Amino acid sequence: MTVRLVVLGYYGFGNFGDELILEAIQDELRTIQCEAIFVVNNPTQYKPVEGSRYSFVDRHDTGGVQRAVRRCDYIMLGGGGLIQDATTVRSSLYYLGIPLLARLYGKGLISYGQGIGPLKSPLIRWLVRMVFRRMVLIDVRDEASAHLLRSCGIDTKEISVSSDVGLSLLLAQRKNLSLVPPRRPRVLAAVNARFGWTAEEAASFLDCLASHYDAEIGLVVLFPSADETYTHEIQDRLLTPSEIIGFLTAQQLVELCASATVTVAGRYHMVAAGIASGSPVVALAYDSKVSQLATLCRLTCINPGTPPQEAARQALSSPQASADSQAVQHVLEARTARIERLRKLLEQPGR
Repeated sequence: MTVRLVVLGYYGFGNFGDELILEAIQDELRTIQCEAIFVVNNPTQYKPVEGSRYSFVDRHDTGGVQRAVRRCDYIMLGGGGLIQDATTVRSSLYYLGIPLLARLYGKGLISYGQGIGPLKSPLIRWLVRMVFRRMVLIDVRDEASAHLLRSCGIDTKEISVSSDVGLSLLLAQRKNLSLVPPRRPRVLAAVNARFGWTAEEAASFLDCLASHYDAEIGLVVLFPSADETYTHEIQDRLLTPSEIIGFLTAQQLVELCASATVTVAGRYHMVAAGIASGSPVVALAYDSKVSQLATLCRLTCINPGTPPQEAARQALSSPQASADSQAVQHVLEARTARIERLRKLLEQPGR
């Protein structure tokens, strides 16, 4: 009998990183005997594939989601930073509420390459403890997430630390990409207002880098609803010739990073694309997950509150090197181990 999963994530809202995670999870499930229903926004945007073991249900269709939960064997928290209350508790209530509902139906719960935190609300920490204590597989993307779960009362022995599934996919597919050396100097940047710079400050930083390299600037928009307006405001203040680039596939983004003199990453999966491309990366740590990944891969990392000229000095004085090769290998090995843990669970005899 085929195992059925319901996979939860922030899918379908136009965020490059979450769509990459969706693609990555589908890729990791490819070699496992199972069917998966992905809970997404606006399922019609995803083209159905004949004979595929994957289908979609609208996250706003309460009845449809409940039917999917009743018919499945496991609920999976499918990667990304789903469990956090940095801005609102509503997101965590959603992603923890459906697993609690699933437990009423006797379903198994899985965390897969999941990012946890920040967690400030006592209510959310209590719900995390309630849900994760009932999981049959807990896999998180980094040690900081594991530490947060331990602080919520989850047994260390139950937690596996792997890697971000989106980063893992980019690295696993790297051999299929056309990674070309830079043809002309270009500073490639994905910017995010959450870092704390005004548009004028961000423009000043990018102009400093571009002047040093005698480069043009490419502004990549990975999450249009959040970043597009801010990116246009930056472009309006740049002294350097620039263009705005959007609607990229994962392959196109990695190849674009590979052709850049330096990649400025103000989005987590822009860091991931820079790592996969081998490009020198300057990470703007708007969130602790960015600084953690930059530290793991030994990348230049700029902290919030750093003035633009000081940030440029730090970026230009740091060794312009690509990600640490041992860290890259660790991510690939973690991906293999994560898939095998899931396979062992879903394909166990007598399940």
